[in-house]
Amino acid sequence: WLWYSSKLKIIQISFSDKEFFIIKNIRKTVFSNEMGIPESELFDRFDVESDHFLLLENNDVIGSVRLRKIENIIKLERMAIYGKFRKQNFGYDAIRQIIDHYKEEQFEKIILDSIYDIRGFYKKCGFTEVGQIFDRVGLPHITMELSF
Repeated sequence: WLWYSSKLKIIQISFSDKEFFIIKNIRKTVFSNEMGIPESELFDRFDVESDHFLLLENNDVIGSVRLRKIENIIKLERMAIYGKFRKQNFGYDAIRQIIDHYKEEQFEKIILDSIYDIRGFYKKCGFTEVGQIFDRVGLPHITMELSF
C-alpha cells in the first residue's frame, strides 16, 4: 500500500517485514533519545496486529506511525517524525492521507492519546480533546478524536 502527496510518500509495512527495523530506529531516536521514554515502552503486543507506515520524502525516511483497528474505530499510535523534518507539514499531510484512507474503509473515527504538549498539532489536524489528562510513560497525555 502506497500513497503520494506532493512531498510525502507513505509505505505500509508489517511487523514481520525485514524493514520493521527502520521503525525500531525511529521510535528509539524520537521517543527514547529525545523524550526519555524507556525503550521497554516503545513496543507492545499490538505491534504484531497493527498497520505500520513509513513516511518518506525523496526516499529519505522521515518518520513512522502505527494504526490499530478497534472494531469500527482506528487508533493512531506512536507517530514519530525525526526532528529535522518537523514543522514542514509532513505530519499533517500523513494524517490527512490516513484519514482519507480509513474513511473510505467505513471506519467511524480516529482516536489517539496525545502527549499533552503536542495536542496543538493534532487540533490543527481536526482532532478534539475528550476526557481527562492522564499519565503514560511519565508524561501527561490526553485522548483526542476525529469523527468522519
